[in-house]
Amino acid sequence: MTRDDARAYWAASGLTYADLTGHSLKGLRKIIDAALRSSGLIEGYRAAGAPRITRIGTGIAAEIYCRAYYFDRREAVTFNRDGFIGFAGWADEKNVQPILSAFRAWVDELKSAAPRVAR
Repeated sequence: MTRDDARAYWAASGLTYADLTGHSLKGLRKIIDAALRSSGLIEGYRAAGAPRITRIGTGIAAEIYCRAYYFDRREAVTFNRDGFIGFAGWADEKNVQPILSAFRAWVDELKSAAPRVAR
């Protein structure tokens, strides 16, 4: 999966930034943490800290970070106010894979939990 594939998966899911809550982002952090720890890619690879959510007017931004033995705080997933979703911009295509697969699993989980409105 590529970063663009993950963004397209989010777009096709029907989810929106309105679905980004403290609870849902803690769930994403938990799934990312498990994926990073089990990946075996980098020593000490794991999620770092609690998700950060910033609300400005009607806009929202959210950040989840990761760490490893040689770094303390790098982007895992960011939801930018302009609608762009970033995925470990620092990582190569191999080291981003656990983050992308965790994101996809989280989207599936969030979709199944979201109430559906009849249209």
